[in-house]
Amino acid sequence: MLTTDFTKRSYLLRSIIGPGLLAGGLALSFAANTLADTPNAQVTEASMAAAPVLAEQQAAEQRVEAIFADGADVAALGSDRCLPSRRIRGVDVLDNQTVVFDMGRKDNYLVRFKRQCFGLRRDSAISYEIHGGRLCRLDGIRSLEHWGINRLVPGPRCSIPAFIKVSEAELELVEAKVDAARAARIAQRDAQKAARRAAKEAREQSKEQASSQTEDSLVGG
Repeated sequence: MLTTDFTKRSYLLRSIIGPGLLAGGLALSFAANTLADTPNAQVTEASMAAAPVLAEQQAAEQRVEAIFADGADVAALGSDRCLPSRRIRGVDVLDNQTVVFDMGRKDNYLVRFKRQCFGLRRDSAISYEIHGGRLCRLDGIRSLEHWGINRLVPGPRCSIPAFIKVSEAELELVEAKVDAARAARIAQRDAQKAARRAAKEAREQSKEQASSQTEDSLVGG
C-alpha cells in the first residue's frame, strides 16, 4: 500500500502561504492607513466633527429668529416664571425692547418687550419690581432718567412678558442682531438727512437759476 506523506507538503504550503498572507495583510493595512491619511478622509473626519457644532449653531439662529419675529409669542418661549432676586448679578439693557438678566455662571435670561419701552436705551439705568424676593413675569421695569444732580426719575412702567433662558451662543446672536438693527437705523437716518440736504440744495439752486434768468430778461429788455 502506497502512502503519501503530507507532512512535508503541508509544511511547504505553510511556508509559502504563510508569508503570502502576512504580506497581503500588511499591504491591506498599509492601504487603509494611506486612505486614512488622504485629504478626502481628513475632510470627512473634520466634517463629521463639525456637524454637531453646525447643528447647534443653526438651532441657536432659528431660536433667536423666533424670538425677534414680528408677533412672536414670547410668553410661550419663556422658560421661567420668576427669577430669585438674590441671584441677579447684573442687568444689561441692549435697546428699548431688549433686556438681559445675568444670573451668574453663564446663566442669562432675555426679556423681549412686544413694543418699545419708552425711556429704555442701551446701558441705561433701570429699576424693577420685586415681590417676596423674586422678580416675576408681569412685574414692571422702568428706566431711570437723570434729572439734576443725584436725582433719578423713573420712566413709564413696562410689564415683563416672559423670561427666556438663552445660551452663550444665543446671547451673542441677540447682541449681534440688536447691533445690526441699530446700525440700520443710523444708516437710514443718515440717508434721510442726506436726502433732505440734497433737496434743499436743489431748491436753492433752482431759485438762483430763476433769479438769474429774471435779471437777464430785465437787462435784455
